[in-house]
Amino acid sequence: MKKIILNPLAAMVLAAFTMYGCASSNENLGTTAMGGTSMSETATMAGNASDTNRDDVDVLVVEEQAVVPVATLSVTALTMDNLVEVGDMFEDIDDTEQYDVMSLIKSSPNLSTFVKLIEQADMVDDLQRVDKLTLFAPTNEAFSKIPEEKLESFLMPENKALLYRVLQAHVLPSDVSSAQLEDNTRIQMSEDSYIPVERRLNGSVTTVGGAQVVKNDIEASNGRIHVIDAVIMPTENVNQGTLR
Repeated sequence: MKKIILNPLAAMVLAAFTMYGCASSNENLGTTAMGGTSMSETATMAGNASDTNRDDVDVLVVEEQAVVPVATLSVTALTMDNLVEVGDMFEDIDDTEQYDVMSLIKSSPNLSTFVKLIEQADMVDDLQRVDKLTLFAPTNEAFSKIPEEKLESFLMPENKALLYRVLQAHVLPSDVSSAQLEDNTRIQMSEDSYIPVERRLNGSVTTVGGAQVVKNDIEASNGRIHVIDAVIMPTENVNQGTLR
């Protein structure tokens, strides 16, 4: 079993990002490796999931380290409105593949709150250590759907690990296109927590943890971005993937 070690990280716990196919309740669920290996080298998320051996699953290992106290970020410092039309996001950049994922999300005014929370959680360097990644990036308006008191709790220094866990639900340590987000699959975040992926209306609408992908496949030099309209909340209940 191969491992991708990210170091340092906040004192956090999560391990594997694994995609499980679940097209039929009568079939055994197979796994598709999500870390450090292209999908062509393993299996597609749905059709070939059952052919993948559990022993070959790549694991994203999080090394525990002490949380360094940081200044509290106020909710009032966050933008809860989208400043441009979602369809126009990144349209002013001729070639997005010139830039890495972090540079791209920093360039979009609609993702300023997501960026601030990544910085608050000291997650930037860790993301940049991953060779390839996919970000499900919530818009500013997505964060406005979270009750203010809950959002405030995420911003408290003593809850930094919790904030990291929430943000980590928006990251896959490989380049995953929208075409690979097959219906009736799920992204496993830990042994007891996973996020469902669904497609409906003939595949024209994709949801990840209940959050709809509103702009997909913004390609970067080290992966890609899928913009979503809600914040994915890690949960043990497959039917409740987001806080909307």
